[in-house]
Amino acid sequence: MTARLTPEPRYEPPPSPESNGLGLASFIVSLVGLASGGVLSIVGLILGAVAMRRTPRGFAVAGFIIGLVGTLFGCVFAALLIGAIGVAGMGIGIGVLSLVYAQIEDGVTQIDQAASEIVQWQGTHNGMLPDAATGTAVLRTAGIEGTYLPIDEDEFQITLIVDPNTNDPWTFTGEYEADGDRTRLQWRSDSGSSHGNWNFQQN
Repeated sequence: MTARLTPEPRYEPPPSPESNGLGLASFIVSLVGLASGGVLSIVGLILGAVAMRRTPRGFAVAGFIIGLVGTLFGCVFAALLIGAIGVAGMGIGIGVLSLVYAQIEDGVTQIDQAASEIVQWQGTHNGMLPDAATGTAVLRTAGIEGTYLPIDEDEFQITLIVDPNTNDPWTFTGEYEADGDRTRLQWRSDSGSSHGNWNFQQN
């Protein structure tokens, strides 16, 4: 009797599971995107969208969803940040305008006070306006560091510097009628941040 030899079955390794490297990358980038405030989430979202065309899709779907959430979070955060910067900028602008207005108001008050000193002196000197040297001396006596200049018999000009010891002093020049009515006012800051020229009749 002849024995038959049956060949041993050949060992074949089990098939390796399919992998989706792009999906895994999408998942990892999306997680990092959440930790970075949504900055990288858009990258994870795009990688996930591309990786979902391949199998397996598990990490790709997870990466896409996490990337979408992170992207939405990043958009909301960016909108809030831009809004906060806008509000802060508006507040700074209003603060600067308020400061400029206060400086102008202070300068107008001081120069009108100087004109009042000249009018008072005129009332005690037969209604005659003083000459330049006398008028300037009147201002100095009143504690006002300004310059007086007669324009004609019925008008005079005063120039003074407000806050001369600061980094940005303001120069005010006003023209007045003999009775103290202001007819013109000019001002400018040394830095050039503000200047103006008003022509009016004070009531």
